[in-house]
Amino acid sequence: MNLELVEGWVEGEDVAVPTDRRYGPEQRVEVVVRKRGWRFDVSDDGRAVELAGRPTDWEEVAERVVAEHAINVNRRGAVFVQSNEQRLESLVERVAECSVALYEELLDRELGSA
Repeated sequence: MNLELVEGWVEGEDVAVPTDRRYGPEQRVEVVVRKRGWRFDVSDDGRAVELAGRPTDWEEVAERVVAEHAINVNRRGAVFVQSNEQRLESLVERVAECSVALYEELLDRELGSA
């Protein structure tokens, strides 16, 4: 992953950063990054929960999964963290990894409860 475009980002603009990770075999994980002053908001924009069909217990599962990855989740289901420029690339990768883990855990729970 190469984030050379950091210099050219516009304040408050969402930039979708593609990663090598995937939700299932075909859906590529894109992490949304927004510049806010000297910091960056890094998020999956709720995609993991959305793609898993927002099961009824998603919040409980999400809290556990994000705690294991030292990331956050909000009430919309977005996996997120704030970063500075120096840590941006590694945190984009961590958010993508956590998002996939959450997606897979939610699917496993749904399939296991059927």
